[in-house]
Amino acid sequence: MAAIERKIPGTFSKVPGGYAQQTGPNTQIFIPDMCASSFIPETGELNGYAPDYEAMEAAKAPAAVADKPGVYAYYYETQHAPTGCDFSAELAYYGKHYFLRPLHDGLPKLHGRGITYDERDGSYTVTKRAYEQIKAQYKISYEMCFD
Repeated sequence: MAAIERKIPGTFSKVPGGYAQQTGPNTQIFIPDMCASSFIPETGELNGYAPDYEAMEAAKAPAAVADKPGVYAYYYETQHAPTGCDFSAELAYYGKHYFLRPLHDGLPKLHGRGITYDERDGSYTVTKRAYEQIKAQYKISYEMCFD
């Protein structure tokens, strides 16, 4: 992972295992040694490592172009979201249904057995069986997680 140095605000002192800043009578901030890049004891200035989000974003794989109906799965950490999709899909916690959100205007309203529209959110709740039929007709973006 790419990292950059940044100043951590406040005045710190060296303690066993890292650096500490007293913020109140019973409260202190502790920064472990492994997170600090440099320390100036005379001033108490501490620099730490932070993720370089621009470099991480530039290192992602290019976005896939959705050109036919189906599911376009991607990992947010390593890939850009596919372009040209009609809906984004998210599997519900217990895995019994999906949440679909339209990605652009002009899509016909989905209806039928196993499809419920939520006016407040502007999203659909669809059963797994309805999802199988919808993915045969529309281009769907599906974000996955590493875990």
